[in-house]
Amino acid sequence: MKNLIKIANGQGFWGDSIDAPTKLLKYGKIDYLTLDYLAEVTISIMQKQKLKNKMFGYARDFVDLVIDNQENIKKK
Repeated sequence: MKNLIKIANGQGFWGDSIDAPTKLLKYGKIDYLTLDYLAEVTISIMQKQKLKNKMFGYARDFVDLVIDNQENIKKK
């Protein structure tokens, strides 16, 4: 029997459901979780934000998402 690796994607763009990654970590039988913030519209929005303020230009809610889910991340 082959070993299975289960990979789930919790977000498809910046602004996608913040609950999906949390639910996947808590209830999903997964080995890896990805988050995709590289949608074309997202990149253009982030670039405009970075031009206004060099501290921006990234998915700022990502840091909070990781902090809020660190216990479930450690379990995986």
